[in-house]
Amino acid sequence: MTIFQTTAPSTDFNPLIVSSAYNTDIDGLIYDDLLSLNSNLGYVPWMATYDIGNNGKQITFHLQPGIRFQDGTALTSKDVAATFDFIFNPDYPGPLLSDFTALRGGQAYADKLGALIAEATPPKGGGPAQLTHAQFEAKAQPLYKAWLAGGAIQTPNPSTVVFNLDTVYAPILQYVGLTGIEEAGAIDALATPGQVSGAETAGFSTHPVGTGPYAFVKYVNGQYTELKAFPGYWKGAPKVPQVIFKVASQNQEVGLLQKGVVDAVGFQSSQIDPQDGPLLAKVPGVQSWSYPQFGYQFLVLDMLQSRFDDVRVRQAFEYAIDRQGIVRKLLDGQGTVVNSPFSPASWANPRAVANMYPYDPAKARALLKQAGWTMQNGVLTKGGNTLAFTLDYPGGSSNPVRQESAPLIQANLDAVGMKVTLQAVDFNTLVSTLLNKSTSKATDYDAALLGWTNNIDPDVTGIWGASDLYNLGHWSPTTSGSAALYDQSQTLTQQGAGTFDQAQRQQIYQQLARLYATNLPWIYLYSQNDQSYADARFQGMIKDVRGPLFEGTAQNWTAGPQ
Repeated sequence: MTIFQTTAPSTDFNPLIVSSAYNTDIDGLIYDDLLSLNSNLGYVPWMATYDIGNNGKQITFHLQPGIRFQDGTALTSKDVAATFDFIFNPDYPGPLLSDFTALRGGQAYADKLGALIAEATPPKGGGPAQLTHAQFEAKAQPLYKAWLAGGAIQTPNPSTVVFNLDTVYAPILQYVGLTGIEEAGAIDALATPGQVSGAETAGFSTHPVGTGPYAFVKYVNGQYTELKAFPGYWKGAPKVPQVIFKVASQNQEVGLLQKGVVDAVGFQSSQIDPQDGPLLAKVPGVQSWSYPQFGYQFLVLDMLQSRFDDVRVRQAFEYAIDRQGIVRKLLDGQGTVVNSPFSPASWANPRAVANMYPYDPAKARALLKQAGWTMQNGVLTKGGNTLAFTLDYPGGSSNPVRQESAPLIQANLDAVGMKVTLQAVDFNTLVSTLLNKSTSKATDYDAALLGWTNNIDPDVTGIWGASDLYNLGHWSPTTSGSAALYDQSQTLTQQGAGTFDQAQRQQIYQQLARLYATNLPWIYLYSQNDQSYADARFQGMIKDVRGPLFEGTAQNWTAGPQ
């Protein structure tokens, strides 16, 4: 099977360093995880079974027998421990440490390490750092050894791994359970700090060896990645002998599928151009399917501005914007209107919120009137305020569908008495403005269009706490309109992360979804569907929200005659 990729991966295929989503797509065939997901995004055993102990502060994994890496080495608990110990190494070059600080002593270690890194970093204004590299290592390595000795990860026998937590934190199952496991020998071979910090160029990154169904053969930079079936795969040898990820520009996807140069397009990160959907569907002998993305698009209002801190105004935005029209016109119907921060496919998202805000300009006008806004000189006015404002959105090559939605949203809001000026802004500049919490002012921006990608776990810690980095609209006891309401949102967030009982978590998150759907710290818009197309002779691919490249499923692919 030859799979179309719209962007070339980097030369690093190490899932612990995570250089790009295009590498991650390939890694999903090379590596396996301790756990997997069912079609409802619930955790199920995979390379290991697990149980929860010590009142939720201990997770014990029991490895399945007979699992081997693609070089023939047997998987043991040492490999699992080494994988996660590597993430805590002071010289670890990847971004994952913050995901694992719930492990025993993890947050205290990360705080101390972060302070040392700050001292070892030259100041922005120029001049030397407070610590030389040698001084940094002299202080950081003892910290690391002390953390290792603290018993966060224990290996009582070759088939058992125990993870100890400081507090109950259910999302840790995603991070520990869904991370590709590396060979301990490859990690141990990084003998110096320099080798650790340069791990993306080490052999286990450029020529990865995992326990997944396909083994790495070669990567021709910018052109293709070749994998071959691993006959010793613990779930059975894959039936498709070879998988190639071929890199080409987006505008070639239709032609390459028509000519049979590629067998599949629209897999995972290499999303199709929505405008190509009708053309791809007409290719003879091609099957197609769609499934919801984890993420969604939203409009954020700066609630430091008093004109946006009335919930009736925010609800008026939802009624005024023809979100279903955007899905129909710009996505060819391949999307879903969203009203909460959870994926439509997630068990955390209640069905009750699905139809909360139908397109209803009259309802929007009524809410604005109730909130005291009246039309004066062609724009809604209240006291000294008007609903004339600037709507920023990322320009350049960033998300063309979102860019095309901006004038539609402008027209919808103008129709109910708002006067919207559109402004295209560099993506990084806009995000930098929105994230600048330390000096945020009401005049920094008015409103902005952006997108958000959810984790598989529905935890929303770090998004809507008053001081959270991603609290872009400044949801707080003051701007929410009620300190009790704000406190409830934070309590539910903590409760959702504080139990491993999925039924209990579902109740908590569905309550939180209704709270955010009603009070709208962000104006939720739509979630685009991913669309996949493949030669019909290939069967057995996952066709739900997990995506066709989801770890451990490629051994089920079959190929009919050409």
